[in-house]
Order: sequence, then C-alpha cells, then structure tokens
Amino acid sequence: MTSSSSAELKARTVRVGPVVVCAFTGDLLMDNEAVAVAALDGALGLGPAVLAVDLSGVELCTSAGLSLLLTVRRTAHDRGVPLVLVAPGRGVRRVLEVTETGSLFPVFATVEQAARAHARGNGRGPHHAETV
Repeated sequence: MTSSSSAELKARTVRVGPVVVCAFTGDLLMDNEAVAVAALDGALGLGPAVLAVDLSGVELCTSAGLSLLLTVRRTAHDRGVPLVLVAPGRGVRRVLEVTETGSLFPVFATVEQAARAHARGNGRGPHHAETV
C-alpha cells in the first residue's frame, strides 16, 4: 500500500487481486494534480490487469482533474490496461456529463464489481459497465 497527500487531496493505492485500486479523497484540482499524477503513475507501474480509480471520496473535480483522468486513460490503454472509475460522486459525474466524456470510462459501484467484470471479460469498454 502506498499513500500520498496534499492539503486538499489524499491518494491510497492497494492491490485487490488482479486490480490495482487508486483511491482519492478530497478535490481533484490543478493545485494538487502532482499528488494524483504520482499516485496514478505508481499504480500503473505495478502492472495491474485493471486500474480502478476510486473516486468515492472526491467532492470536486475541475477541468484539470478531468484532463488528468483522460490522460491516464490514454496511457493505461497504450499499456493494455483497462481503466475504470469506481463510485464517482455527484461532482465527478456532473463533470463527465457536462463534457460528454462519461462514455469513455467504464463505471462501477464497487471495486469488487469491476474485478468481476474483468474476470468475465466485460471490463474493457464503457458499453459493458455497470451503472452506479
């Protein structure tokens, strides 16, 4: 398990079977982007079968946070690693909705659901995602 934080964002990375979970608490802002980048880069470096970004503890996600998620999604895809979002709160869902980027991310209510979908071969595309 790895942890890092800034005044407004904390990150924790754990492995759950084949899934590496990067959980954030706080706000995804430009001011604390370095914490998120370090955590997500570290999580990808662990060679997961799936990278699950747990956003259940994120209250505010700005355009910088969305840009980061899109960049990490692309990097993960280039490495053959599906990236899924877990339990995004209302603020994150609103940003995804307004920017029409929500369809780019499979979304699951729990890490366990994401792991089960991957085991069934269903965790690779947004059309297979379970709704929260």
